[in-house]
Amino acid sequence: TVIHISILISELSSVSFKASMYVENPEELGYKNIGKTQNNKKDAAVFVGLLLLMEGGGTLIDIMTIPGGALRPDDWYEKLKKPLCHPPDWVFGPVWSILYFMIALSAFKVYRKIGFSLTLPWMVFLVQITLNFTWPLIFFIGRQLGGFIDILIMLVFIILNISVFLPIEYSAGLLLLPYLVWITFTSYLNYALWTLNPDTSSLPSIDA
Repeated sequence: TVIHISILISELSSVSFKASMYVENPEELGYKNIGKTQNNKKDAAVFVGLLLLMEGGGTLIDIMTIPGGALRPDDWYEKLKKPLCHPPDWVFGPVWSILYFMIALSAFKVYRKIGFSLTLPWMVFLVQITLNFTWPLIFFIGRQLGGFIDILIMLVFIILNISVFLPIEYSAGLLLLPYLVWITFTSYLNYALWTLNPDTSSLPSIDA
């Protein structure tokens, strides 16, 4: 399994490099907003929309994954052996709130340069956000193994996202770096939970 995952990461990293070459010169690609006057009212609406998407999605996930929530009805997670560096549960909420704001701001900065053209940067952004929002579902239903595979793929797509945002708006790519660091750390946590709790990696049994 580890070998297969390593191969997958290698292949996705290759795709990331090729994608960064694709957006090396955004002006040459004819992005519609390059050099054009911005519409302040529309820009404000777009920023609010992106912020609601990120913060609203994150809040919904928090509600679903609190103890006793839809995705966390039992104490399975509380009983897991955790690594020493595992932060207390209350840390995750504020960290994600800050990160979601930075992700929304990053996307907005790119929007001001290229609009919402159906281009590679937006496709990559949507894929990594989808992986982000679905990780709790996969982790708490598929348990550690499912969550670990999802978060590894998410990690690669965040790198890909940074690589396609940087040439368009440098600050937009930089805004995603704390997100990359945090997901790298949580990837380790996910792996540690998997290895420390080998007997609880399978799906839970369902009582008749």
